[in-house]
Amino acid sequence: MPRAADAYATADKWGWILGARGHGTEWARTFKAEPEDHRQIWHAIAAAVLDARVSTVRDRAPHGVVCGVELTLTINDREAAVATAWHYPDEDAAPRLVTAYPTA
Repeated sequence: MPRAADAYATADKWGWILGARGHGTEWARTFKAEPEDHRQIWHAIAAAVLDARVSTVRDRAPHGVVCGVELTLTINDREAAVATAWHYPDEDAAPRLVTAYPTA
């Protein structure tokens, strides 16, 4: 993934990714992860995305592109597939995590 080493996630995304109104149920069931585990989950995502391949690209012109990347993560001694989406507002931008959720 281009500029994967510079990938980042904003604090507001974790409320959705790990929250009850978002994907929290999937994270709890798959990894026994709770919202307070967001740092551990981010570190696992950030490390895995360095070597991951982009599986989908969606052109959101004029708002950049969104890339889908499938990862395999180990969190709390559990391993599973996780779908992630990354936003690039322009060609020079670092990727920003849009969402992440277990697919197992």
